[in-house]
Amino acid sequence: MTAVPRIKQAHRFALLLTQPHPRPGGISTMAAQPLLHTTRPGPMPVGPEILVPPRLGRFHSSAQEYIRRHNKPWDGIAVGALVFLPETKVLVIQRAKTDSLPEKWEIPSGVVSNDPTKDATITSAVARELWEETGILARGLVRLVTAPAVLGSPASEAQLQTEADGFVFSNSTRTKVFCRYVFEVDVEDVVQHHIRLNPCEHQDFLWVSEEEARDGIVGEEKVRIDFTSEHLQRLISEGFRLRRNSGSLEFAA
Repeated sequence: MTAVPRIKQAHRFALLLTQPHPRPGGISTMAAQPLLHTTRPGPMPVGPEILVPPRLGRFHSSAQEYIRRHNKPWDGIAVGALVFLPETKVLVIQRAKTDSLPEKWEIPSGVVSNDPTKDATITSAVARELWEETGILARGLVRLVTAPAVLGSPASEAQLQTEADGFVFSNSTRTKVFCRYVFEVDVEDVVQHHIRLNPCEHQDFLWVSEEEARDGIVGEEKVRIDFTSEHLQRLISEGFRLRRNSGSLEFAA
């Protein structure tokens, strides 16, 4: 192949990257939004520890230490990250077809590792999970976001109890019990990020408004997206409410 066709090919590829990306059901990601890469992010860049306000200082410990200190009968702790755009939209990601709960939508989340070289603290686990699942760097935690379970709901069989500020649930085989804590996370300039998903775990992402997350209907095409649970939708709604009621995102006590 000569140099000229190579240049033309590269130009066509560049044009493709700046065009709307079709989504399942007709949803599109416009060029003004971050691009989707289905290659797993590499190691998280080494940098300063994420900022943690004093009111969240109790999470600056390992998962096992936290469980022992609070005398909880849990097998582990899970964390979730709510990432917002200034344009009042939140990031949601779609689980892979080959994973459990295939093609359901969720927020970046995962279990805190008991290996101190991987997750020295619960707060550092939030940053790691966000990076590994989206390629976004966390700068700090803003606040804890909670939402009570609805007893008797279709999903309540897996919802064992609700703590004062965490959500206790069992794993899919009902052999272990975890408590999940969800945080609003302050991030690097997310508009400049290229979202990078691990294709073994997630296959798509969207920035959705409060109404779209609440109703599970996105875009002018009114495409329905199914979340992993109703509880997650309530958590997202609570995150929007807290942002409206907060005068700033400063790391104050």
